Amino acid sequence: MKNQEIIQSLITAFEKSDTELILSHFTDDIKWVMVGDRTLAGKETIRKFFTTNPDMEMISSTVDHMVIDDKVGVVNGEVQCKNKAEGITHDMYYCDFYEFEKDKVKTMTSYMINKKKD
Repeated sequence: MKNQEIIQSLITAFEKSDTELILSHFTDDIKWVMVGDRTLAGKETIRKFFTTNPDMEMISSTVDHMVIDDKVGVVNGEVQCKNKAEGITHDMYYCDFYEFEKDKVKTMTSYMINKKKD
């Protein structure tokens, strides 16, 4: 699978909250850095993160730019999520950096910025 296909599949998996599909594209020692928030290391840690945060649901996402080569990929756009328990919707800009190793994502660095409410 080419890196662009991996990223496209990851975007779809995040939109559908498909944890197992997300994890299938990660190395066992994946490191997911959520800048300014937390860093998750390893597939099991990420699986636990998704199972302990089931109230967050993605409503929509867009891709504004995607730049990918054989070692890295960068995607940015907008995302709208809803906290089902609280009924609060979050509108954000995002930028994800991916580092690849043997057709898997080894490191993912995510920047999320809340959109200003007018």
